[in-house]
Amino acid sequence: MEQYETFNRVYDATRDALLRWLIPRVRSGADVEDLLQEIYKRLFRKMNSGFGVREPEKYVFGIAKKELAKFYRHKAVKEAHEAPLYDQLPDECEEPEDIVLDREGERALWELIKTEPLLSYQAFTLYYGLSVPTDEIAKELNLSEDAVRKRLSRTRARLRAYLTEQKGD
Repeated sequence: MEQYETFNRVYDATRDALLRWLIPRVRSGADVEDLLQEIYKRLFRKMNSGFGVREPEKYVFGIAKKELAKFYRHKAVKEAHEAPLYDQLPDECEEPEDIVLDREGERALWELIKTEPLLSYQAFTLYYGLSVPTDEIAKELNLSEDAVRKRLSRTRARLRAYLTEQKGD
């Protein structure tokens, strides 16, 4: 029974930080959930085998890095096997410079979102990253639904201002 309590403490202590780390690195909310499940499943197995975790956050993030690498390796192999040889005609292909600029813009937005207050960041990533409804977010974050909507609105306004500023540059 003690193993379950220890696991639950580690889970509670690391879940938010792990979500914060995973969400910008994975595009799909379903993939984030799958990775979380796999990470904590590996942790549980290790702890169940009698292995003591001295620094749970470091250990969980070590597992997370390995699982993320495995996820992208498997994804690349799967996409290579599923993709037709000629997806697009050369005239229709996106230019490599545009792809890089899009990714840099996404990274900049995530960096800006990370600077938001913790509750705003969590509400934003749960709502837009994982498609969790506002009523469930309110329960999870112990806020009123109106407070969640206000936090989402303020975060969107700051992102909008940032994007407007970037267009002007």
